[in-house]
Amino acid sequence: MVSGLLLIAMIFFVFAQAAVTRGGGQSAADAAALAAVREARDGLHDRFREVLEDEEADLAEILDGLGFLSASACAAAADLAARNNASVTDCAPVAGRAGYRVTIETRNTVGDSVLPGTSNATATASAVAVILPLCRPLPGDERTELDCEEREWALDPEDPDQLPEPRDLFRIRLED
Repeated sequence: MVSGLLLIAMIFFVFAQAAVTRGGGQSAADAAALAAVREARDGLHDRFREVLEDEEADLAEILDGLGFLSASACAAAADLAARNNASVTDCAPVAGRAGYRVTIETRNTVGDSVLPGTSNATATASAVAVILPLCRPLPGDERTELDCEEREWALDPEDPDQLPEPRDLFRIRLED
């Protein structure tokens, strides 16, 4: 009887270890997805600054998040996943949205237990993070003012210290 209870307790412990591994994996996936979109958002901000000086470029497209793809977004995701003891197994733009889906596999395993096959078992998890636009050019404006969620900005490309930061133009968040 005691050995049966001990076996049941050890099995519950294995499930708890698996849950911890899975939770750590989900945290790593969330962080990696956010790193990817943060990198993409920073790229959009760089293009925003370039567009301010190009009268022919469409400022509204940048502010809508179009052209968000970044060659370094998935590298940023992989870097942050590695710091969370995980490896990126897939990183791709989200169809129809300015965002990235990142899938990771943990480097941590469930560990040794009474259940066969758990010693090398890892966890996989996915997360989606998106970029949400916060600003619009004011109607009829000649690219000198933005109406943003938290304030209006007067745009002067000659004074880069007074231009909005990436977080002023775009919000990033995880999606379910």
